[in-house]
Amino acid sequence: MLSSPSLENHRGKIPQVLLDFMRAPGGHSLMLKGDAGTGKTTLALQIIEELSEEQPDYYLSTRVSDEALFRQFPWARDRAKRDNILKAGKTFLRRNKEAPMLAESPGGQQLTIAAAKDLLKALNHQDNSLTVVRSELQKLEGQVEAGEVGGEEEGGFTGEITEDEITLDLGIMLPELEVAYDLAESNLPRKTLMVVDSIDALSERYGIGSARIINTLQKDLVENSGTNIVYTLEESGKTMLDYLGDGVIQMVSEDRGGRRVRQMVIEKLRGVGVDQWKYYLTLTGGRMSVFEPTWVKIPEKMRRHEVVPDPTPRTVSSGNAYLDKSIGGFPRGSLVLLEFDLDVHQDVVRCLELGVISDFLMKGRGVVWLPMYATDYSLIDEQMKMLVNEDALTKSFRILDTEASQEQHLPFISAIEGEDAAQDLRMSSMKYMLGESSGPYLSILGFDAMEGVYGSGVFKQSLAHIDAMRRNGHVVMAIASSTSCSLDSLREQAKIHIKFENMAGCVMAGGMKPHTPYYYLDFAGMDDRLPSPRLVPMI
Repeated sequence: MLSSPSLENHRGKIPQVLLDFMRAPGGHSLMLKGDAGTGKTTLALQIIEELSEEQPDYYLSTRVSDEALFRQFPWARDRAKRDNILKAGKTFLRRNKEAPMLAESPGGQQLTIAAAKDLLKALNHQDNSLTVVRSELQKLEGQVEAGEVGGEEEGGFTGEITEDEITLDLGIMLPELEVAYDLAESNLPRKTLMVVDSIDALSERYGIGSARIINTLQKDLVENSGTNIVYTLEESGKTMLDYLGDGVIQMVSEDRGGRRVRQMVIEKLRGVGVDQWKYYLTLTGGRMSVFEPTWVKIPEKMRRHEVVPDPTPRTVSSGNAYLDKSIGGFPRGSLVLLEFDLDVHQDVVRCLELGVISDFLMKGRGVVWLPMYATDYSLIDEQMKMLVNEDALTKSFRILDTEASQEQHLPFISAIEGEDAAQDLRMSSMKYMLGESSGPYLSILGFDAMEGVYGSGVFKQSLAHIDAMRRNGHVVMAIASSTSCSLDSLREQAKIHIKFENMAGCVMAGGMKPHTPYYYLDFAGMDDRLPSPRLVPMI
């Protein structure tokens, strides 16, 4: 029995090319830009998570109090506290070198100058003779102190320290950047990964232009000290900052027919070959997962089909638990339309057909099938004998064909004349062919193939069959391409309508009736079974 499908608590997946870029020799800077809610912060944190065992990190965030962020990435809370303590200690030491003042620590205790020094030493525990280049930082701080750049406020640390965060009212000092330099230096010769989320907010806090901050970090840390830096930008489209980064990623979220479509566009990654420059993705479960181009191959050896329970007494299963969960199964006495773009691979259609056929047959129900595409019946015979018992093939399964005389040695092939669909699909003929099976019956009709046999008016000819099936509580599954002459009539008559589209090589399904988000068809990890895709929502 299949367990209930669940997509919660998954780790997520980001493109391997981004990790290769961050692992390449030397330092690299990566710009993540896009409108609010497109996934920039999520991507930045997943890069940290993926590289956490290789590259010590410093997460410089202007949103450290975001509880939703901490729920997605629990480890981010500890890093935020650590980094804020460092910033407070650094500011305290730089502003109060001679005065015996006290500052509060996050635990409510008094933090003396000596304690602040000990804290910084503990968190930067390596006694390392290697140093990072600070020439550009010193130049910038000199200009800030001279009043040439930066804000006009003066004075020492006047921030507020609570249990969860430290808010700094910065005047002329740059504690976040100084801590970044200290951490990068303490980790040498290992490469440090630094995330600035966001550079726009940091620029506003300091009163220093984003480009000036990026240039300072690029020259000192990235180019001369081998540090990796990821910046998030609070804008989209072409920006002047694009030219300053070694890599540029555009995050896009758009509306398409009332459905959210998310994309990641790789605009630049210096030094790394980019084979795929656009990825569709989801933020399911608070994690980013990119979709790989759909590739499905029906294995030569498959184990027996596992029955999928009917969702309710009034519905039957589609043979796929994820699809059932999305649309509620196929209602008894209904017409179900599966519409496919011309670029959707035939094997995707065939897997969905074989899945629902196998589920009906394993439950002793009758199935009549007029395939959408030309079919090797000997191959179907081999596949079906692996999926269901042979007795079900003999008693409950029929494939309709106008040239069946050549295949009479296969018991499930039934000849039809091919002159009038209304005659070939008579309900009395259905009951005769499937007499030893139980209901509800399923008829699968490939309308593009039927139009080739009966002509463009085949829908009117088949309407009597559709109505008879519906009146008797059976199910008709119509399969049609986006160019089928019958499509408009089928869309009007269908109770369930699912459209399958090809997006940059990824097959996506969107419910038209009922309306659903886009789902990515994930066929991975099915080596010894009929590929029955997991449906991953694009949210």
